[in-house]
Amino acid sequence: MTDGPPTSWSTVQTLAGVTLRRLSRGKALWIGAMIAALPLVYAFIVRGHGAASPAASPDDLFTFVRPLLALLPGMFIGASIGEEIEERTSTYLWSRAIERWVVLAGKLFALAPIVVGLVVVAWIASTAILSHAPPTAISCVALAAGALAASLTAAGISTVVPKHGMALTTGYMLVDNFIGVLPVSLREVSITYQAGALAHLDGGPAVVATPVIALAVIAAVWGVIGFARIRRLES
Repeated sequence: MTDGPPTSWSTVQTLAGVTLRRLSRGKALWIGAMIAALPLVYAFIVRGHGAASPAASPDDLFTFVRPLLALLPGMFIGASIGEEIEERTSTYLWSRAIERWVVLAGKLFALAPIVVGLVVVAWIASTAILSHAPPTAISCVALAAGALAASLTAAGISTVVPKHGMALTTGYMLVDNFIGVLPVSLREVSITYQAGALAHLDGGPAVVATPVIALAVIAAVWGVIGFARIRRLES
């Protein structure tokens, strides 16, 4: 009796495992960790100045964490998915009769938690350095949601232009960072703005529903683009 074809879920797990093994053998994880440590450097500098420097607010610190949402998704997800599509390095998967969406799902399953983890840990550590207290739970959730939305954005962009997935994702998210600080209605489509609004760092009235819905819509749009695009790739 022969085994049947692998299920979609088992293929997702296989590709996720392959992705993590490659990541562990390369330098990207270490580089990503060093980038994620930059807000900690800022926190140590501000703390080191002590009374000679005005105390940094959570909103000030968030300014130094926001760029992580531009750099890390492109480095991990944009680059990996773009390489997979361009070079089809997992040729055994591409040559079999599997649903193409599992390729994208496997990458996200492996790499999105790493992006989320690095961003949130950077925020927790840098906040603790400055205030000697952990950040609020809602701010951690907000950054996790922002990192997840940025990861899905990276996936969508890298399926549309796989050869330049990392660069275009980084560029898109840097523009997102810029739009997010503008006092105009366009910032409503900014991942970083909505993450900040959800984190409730400005001391204004807490609003949860609007930023959650906005982040979900942005992530869904790019996710649909990514999964629709990869299904059209040639076998």
